[in-house]
Amino acid sequence: MEENRPQQMLLQMMAALNFVIVLFLSMTIGVTAERIAKSGQARAFLDKIHSVPNLPRMTPAIAVGLYLLLLVVMTLAQSPKRSPTQQRLYACAAMAVLVALMAALRMSYSGCVLLVVAQFLHLFQSRQVQTVFIGIMTVLFLCSDYDLISLQLPMVSFQEYLFYYNVNTANLLLSMKNVLVSINMLLFIAIIVQMSLQQSAEHEKVIRLNRQLGDANQRIMEYAIESERAAETRERNRLAREIHDTMGHTLTGISAGLDACITLADHSPELVREQLRLLADISRRGLRDVRRSVHALGPDAFEDLPPPEAIRKLVEDTAAASGVRISLDSALDRAPLQRDEADTVYRIIQESMTNAIKHGHASQITVRIRVEGRWLVVIVSDNGSGCPEFSKGFGLRHMEERVALLGGKLQVKSFHGFTVVARLNIRWRDEHDKGIDSGRSGADPSKPANRPQRL
Repeated sequence: MEENRPQQMLLQMMAALNFVIVLFLSMTIGVTAERIAKSGQARAFLDKIHSVPNLPRMTPAIAVGLYLLLLVVMTLAQSPKRSPTQQRLYACAAMAVLVALMAALRMSYSGCVLLVVAQFLHLFQSRQVQTVFIGIMTVLFLCSDYDLISLQLPMVSFQEYLFYYNVNTANLLLSMKNVLVSINMLLFIAIIVQMSLQQSAEHEKVIRLNRQLGDANQRIMEYAIESERAAETRERNRLAREIHDTMGHTLTGISAGLDACITLADHSPELVREQLRLLADISRRGLRDVRRSVHALGPDAFEDLPPPEAIRKLVEDTAAASGVRISLDSALDRAPLQRDEADTVYRIIQESMTNAIKHGHASQITVRIRVEGRWLVVIVSDNGSGCPEFSKGFGLRHMEERVALLGGKLQVKSFHGFTVVARLNIRWRDEHDKGIDSGRSGADPSKPANRPQRL
């Protein structure tokens, strides 16, 4: 809107100037005719002209009325609600009124053609429509010449009315007309120049926006590539974590079981065979878990068993394979878990028991799962050798990542053994909740939020 303001001001000035010109020409014709009639010089005036004037006294009213009608038509065409078809219809109506106006002025003034061109040219967006419009208005401008029209239609021109006056007065009136017409032409040129400058500015703006859009597209492509790489890295880490959890746990159990077989080989072959059968079963399940992890699925135990049973079986199998005494105190029956929550609890217990057997050489492990308010707390402690100063390895870091994804926190303690404590902000389904559960990281556990289908 700010960019069009100079152009609109020029158009308003041109419209006001044309009103002055129409009023000046029509009043000169009307007043001159009235003075001729009152002075008794009608016969001498008629002898100087080649046709009888038609209602010259009505010329001011007719010309001013037609010009005001032309302004109304052009104003209505400026409405942004007009469709292209409606704008073309208004342009045709303006041309019809324009022809009537020029006829009322005895074809003595064609400057209103320039006004109509300036008003309608910027409304047409199509180059084809603009070309046709300019062609029609050019023909109309050229055909409005008095000498050409008077050959077909008898009329008295503005200059012929000046015969009534003396030479000085006639020259003064004619000079006034020429000055006004010249100013009108200069305003028209200024409007066309302003339109050209505006189009150039818009063209440069489009070029600049296209350049910015290209840069933005390039940045988006770079971001997409980086996002893809980050996603690949996250997926690699997830698969590495899954394989570590499953394969590490399984191999630890098998290693401990084989050590037991070596110890029992000389004393109880039957127990060795039973132990080997158990280890073979564990190795097959571990292989299935690895395949499931590679295919981005959860532990095989969750396929057929609910979380409490799957964790109980994990503890029993680990105890049977390793010979370590493992006790389980679980409150999972009172905590309905989602798939990701159950998988996290399973992996925490699995990794903690694996570390206790492999690194701590523990002979007894205690697994406790309890509910504290709306939080689930998993505690795995052992009587192993412990480690006063330890660094977080692959397993502990991945346990922290899993817990953090659920908005929880993982703590490890090494005192008379090793203890892992995980507090999970699980999603609860209340009695009257319909798909409502608790929020995640930083949320109030007492406020429910959306949750997926129960496991």
